[in-house]
Amino acid sequence: MSILSPIRRLARRINRIRLAMAESDLAFLEARAPVVLQQQRMRVAELRIAAVLHTHRIDANAVRLMAEHRQKRALLG
Repeated sequence: MSILSPIRRLARRINRIRLAMAESDLAFLEARAPVVLQQQRMRVAELRIAAVLHTHRIDANAVRLMAEHRQKRALLG
């Protein structure tokens, strides 16, 4: 039995722990991505509406869209 055997076992254990951490991070990001993307889509839509409202007169449809987006944002947290 050489001195490298315990070092190799430790290195393998560290690599398995690093792999488990990376897999956990990936699972978290994959689960969170749809929520974050939806939040960003809503933010872009709000900014588009705001840009239109500042350059044109306010219409009922734009006000309705803004209200819907605020409600959705509140529901998604």
